[in-house]
Amino acid sequence: MKRNTFPLKEHLKSKSVIDNLYANGASATAFPLRAVFLEQPATQEPTAAILINVAKRRFRHAVDRNLLKRRIREAYRTGKHQFIETLENNGKKMAVAIMYIDTKPSSTEYLKRKMEKLLNAIVTKAGMECEK
Repeated sequence: MKRNTFPLKEHLKSKSVIDNLYANGASATAFPLRAVFLEQPATQEPTAAILINVAKRRFRHAVDRNLLKRRIREAYRTGKHQFIETLENNGKKMAVAIMYIDTKPSSTEYLKRKMEKLLNAIVTKAGMECEK
């Protein structure tokens, strides 16, 4: 059984990669989540580097933004194994920015279902084969 972790090495922090991601990346949506993703060179360390974003324009209070970011991180952490396995089987590495686009907060269970849909949409749009 694989551990459900989200280590720091999987966090997307490089400004140049983030700028390139937003400039040249493709997108997928599973409301209330939207992802912008870009395939990375095979020399990158993590299989998938993730950035989580909740807009200040939609949630003025930091506590609300932080709550949603924690919920999204949890949804990704528990549902990432099939996504990572698919990337590894296809020999690809990816940078992904996940954004929350609704104006009302969602529950963790709802976000887990939507995260699964979003990760499957990324795999489909990237043209990879996924095993269920």
